[in-house]
Amino acid sequence: MNITNKFLTAGLVTAGTFAFSVPALAQDSGVAYAGGSVGDGANGYAGAVVALPGARLGEGLALRAGGGGGEYRYEANGQRIDATYVNAEVALVYQTSGDWGWANFSAGPRLTDTSLKPDDPGNRMRGTRIDAAVQTDGALGNAWRLTWFGSLGINDRAYITQARFGPLVDGGSDTRIGVEGGIQGDRSYTRRSVGGFVSTRITGRWQGLVSGGITDQAGRNVKPYVALGVSRVF
Repeated sequence: MNITNKFLTAGLVTAGTFAFSVPALAQDSGVAYAGGSVGDGANGYAGAVVALPGARLGEGLALRAGGGGGEYRYEANGQRIDATYVNAEVALVYQTSGDWGWANFSAGPRLTDTSLKPDDPGNRMRGTRIDAAVQTDGALGNAWRLTWFGSLGINDRAYITQARFGPLVDGGSDTRIGVEGGIQGDRSYTRRSVGGFVSTRITGRWQGLVSGGITDQAGRNVKPYVALGVSRVF
């Protein structure tokens, strides 16, 4: 069975690795984000991170909540299976930051519901599943910045990692251009991606990101992808 369930977690990448690109101020308490991607399937997502009382964005404890949905396709037993999913998660986040950059570490429950047409009893991701997820994301540097994102579902063993690296090309608009790459998978597949990105301040405290490239998976053709995202610190 060749399952291409990469879009179950793809939306998290953009959310994690650019949502906090706008420098956080002492009074900032959270960030909201949304976006999506298209390629060999499609997905969309939205969520927010809000600091708990006594903390602020970038320092102390926070709560993250979000959800998403999408579709993907695969072949099993000689027939095409069309899958759609929705998911939601909440997590407790530990935040730290300084002149060096920032980092977040979080853990919490994740609920996913996957529908298959026609049904595929051999797909262990079918139906409604609850898992515990751990996640980290952050950034190092300013003139040249390295950002990272990693997420792991403890029971399903679904994982995704991504890194971006590039220079600040315009400080006034906080515009960055660089390269990105990642690996994701679970017990049934491993998928690699490489591409480029552009991020910039759209207006005020709104930040936008566009990325694109190619993905590669054993037994499948190389596929292009495009991802978009926006975030706002508040």
